[in-house]
Amino acid sequence: VVVVQNASVLELKKALRRHIQLRQARQGGVQHLSWKYIWRTYHLTFNGEKLADDRKKLREYGIRNRDEVSFIKKLRK
Repeated sequence: VVVVQNASVLELKKALRRHIQLRQARQGGVQHLSWKYIWRTYHLTFNGEKLADDRKKLREYGIRNRDEVSFIKKLRK
């Protein structure tokens, strides 16, 4: 997924959403995903740190080119 150098976590989430929807459309998979459910159920993480603040820049988390972020399931409270 490609985002600008000074992108925020929210912009990364939007880019992930676009990328996955395009991939699903090309492969003929599920047409609709509930992103509200996904963001409520999973955290985006980088090096074990949750990307919790949508307004924070990716650079502040230490994310650079070709770094990988992953989804991790939120624990119940």
